[in-house]
Amino acid sequence: MKGYARLKNACKYADVSQTTMRNWFSNGLKFSKVKGILLIKLTDIDNYIAQYSKDSDRRASAIASEVLNDYNMFIEA
Repeated sequence: MKGYARLKNACKYADVSQTTMRNWFSNGLKFSKVKGILLIKLTDIDNYIAQYSKDSDRRASAIASEVLNDYNMFIEA
């Protein structure tokens, strides 16, 4: 099935152990289980990893700072 991988190949794709991948499942990584076979969508792995990107943390922090600055200017006006 294109775009999906079994657990072993999903681990190779992400370069992590099966223990790590199972921890990711516990922390929100989506997976399907069809007749006892775990299938993970590769784009879900990419998205899961991307949510921990330091760049996205910086962007979120910058947006929050901008909103707070705008709010403070509004309150002072």
